[in-house]
Amino acid sequence: MEDKNWTFSRDGHLLEIKRTPTDNGFLLGVTGDGPSRSYFFDDLSKLERFQADFEKFLLGTGWTFVAFSPDRRAGRERRHFSRLLTDRRRWWTDGVRTPLEQQLEERDRDGRERRLRRIHERQG
Repeated sequence: MEDKNWTFSRDGHLLEIKRTPTDNGFLLGVTGDGPSRSYFFDDLSKLERFQADFEKFLLGTGWTFVAFSPDRRAGRERRHFSRLLTDRRRWWTDGVRTPLEQQLEERDRDGRERRLRRIHERQG
């Protein structure tokens, strides 16, 4: 198994997450503008849970996914335009909502609140 790297960006700063297999487990390294940090995991599933939570935190705090390597895709891009909504099959979009999705969510929340108010008014 080879090293895998995920790169995130925010305000011109880069942060790289590097997963390295070792004889005893896996090492997850995080490098950026500050001091580098390393985390050891003896079990891949524990590392994946930690990394998923960490990446969700990054996306929620304004970081943007930039790249993954090694990139094993072959051929040209099939899509001639980007999707309007986040791509449900890509893990790095899980914590990201587009402005359209935010608007739809707010509209649904407002509609639920109005319905609840009407129900309470009828009951009280």
